Amino acid sequence: MSDVQARLKQAQADVAFYESQRDQISKNLNDTHRLISDAHKKLEEVKREAAAEIPVDRSARELSGGGPVTEDHREINPATGMQKGYVVLSEAERSKGFVRPYRDAYRHAKCGKITTMSRDLAATYARDPKFYSGTFCSTCRAHFPVGENSEFTWYEMDGSEGPKVGT
Repeated sequence: MSDVQARLKQAQADVAFYESQRDQISKNLNDTHRLISDAHKKLEEVKREAAAEIPVDRSARELSGGGPVTEDHREINPATGMQKGYVVLSEAERSKGFVRPYRDAYRHAKCGKITTMSRDLAATYARDPKFYSGTFCSTCRAHFPVGENSEFTWYEMDGSEGPKVGT
């Protein structure tokens, strides 16, 4: 065997060896990513359990964006269908932890469209899923009930449908 042929054979063996190493590293990396993802899910679950042990003070309320709850906050703007203001749990109450995952978008089964909400509204739902008796559809421009018989499901970050809003 010539020197070139020997070097070619060695180079091919080196490539095969390093590709095998790469494949093993890739498998280990994928396994590690899965383990980290599982650990994050477990952490979020335990954090929600811990938050559930802290009673919600529903009297700690303010309007979305800050400010006191006003007598006229439920007045409907005829142009948008939205209330003048929306009640949320106070920042201090929301900071006690979430008992459900944070979600800021939901789909209305009636029209099929997605409505998004502000952080303080979404955090209020995550802290106390039964805080609200209804929610707003930005397409229908109207309020509808939430809960077990709701027409709304949470829109998950991966595009899938989540549980009913208000459950």
